Amino acid sequence: MAKRVAVIDIGSNSVRMVVYEKTSRFAFHILHEAKSRVRISENAYQNDGNLQEIPMQRAFDALKDFLSIISSFKARKILCVATSALRDAPNQKDFINRVRNHLGLNIKVIDGQREAYIGAVACINLLPQQRNALSIDIGGGSTEFSLIDKQIITSNISVNLGTVRLKELFFDKDDIEGAKIYVDSQLKQLDEANISTIIGIGGTFRAISNVILNKSGYPIDKLHSYEPNYDEFQSLLKKIVKSDEDELKNLGIKNSRLDVIKPGAFILLRVFEKFKIEKLLTSGAGVREGVFLTDLLRNSNDRFPPNYNTSLRYILDSHIDNHAYANQLCKVSKMLFDLMHEELKI
Repeated sequence: MAKRVAVIDIGSNSVRMVVYEKTSRFAFHILHEAKSRVRISENAYQNDGNLQEIPMQRAFDALKDFLSIISSFKARKILCVATSALRDAPNQKDFINRVRNHLGLNIKVIDGQREAYIGAVACINLLPQQRNALSIDIGGGSTEFSLIDKQIITSNISVNLGTVRLKELFFDKDDIEGAKIYVDSQLKQLDEANISTIIGIGGTFRAISNVILNKSGYPIDKLHSYEPNYDEFQSLLKKIVKSDEDELKNLGIKNSRLDVIKPGAFILLRVFEKFKIEKLLTSGAGVREGVFLTDLLRNSNDRFPPNYNTSLRYILDSHIDNHAYANQLCKVSKMLFDLMHEELKI
């Protein structure tokens, strides 16, 4: 049986789990995905970052369910990481020890720079190469940025900006001006750079891209690698920030995101103000994929070999008989040549 690996990502807003199956050295596919919106950071930012008992219990219950699912798939390895909510919490050990003692699960709390890097690893390996790109991952408690030039990650930074954090500190109090001052002060940590492309990771960016995709007549119902129009995206951000709950629903925002989409849109607007952006690219991959890839590619500098496509390799692994591989490849190559040589003048 091919090796199966499970990844759990404990974020401020949601806990997510995915089970991967390897079909060869660098090829894999997803067996199962699950998500639970436990909001472990609920009311934490109003209490000096301390995790509260009810949200911790919700997260504990979700992890228990996920471990049962992982067991059913007979995964041989579990990689569990936690991000902003736990790394900010003075009482993080209470939750970590409870999970380890009662569920047997070890949680690794990663710092912000590592979180940014892991998300960027997913981008450079699973998206078309980009020049002068900035990946942005808006979470519940923090936002991570990475500068990417083709397959090179040049810098990583994490700032204390997140949808739940802004909601509890500013938006619940209708203090938009205070939110603007706070967001801009955090964004000062970003160096001035020649950024032409924003790569959006995370729920906020995907939710807004999804609204545009659904109204655009886009022929593929797939967000990964989707390029929304910049002007349309920015216009939608401005509408979201000014909308009430009913208006958000009419715009196409899902119920699960109604209370955090405005802070997320607000952060994106301030980022757009800071850089001259020409292109937007939506990533369906993020921290979970990055955690898996940094484990899979740990001896390959966190990158696939040159000209390697893991999706094509998975198709070959799954559908082509290895014993007849050479003959089949030769046959397909000749068919492609016969079809294309005149058009390509070869």
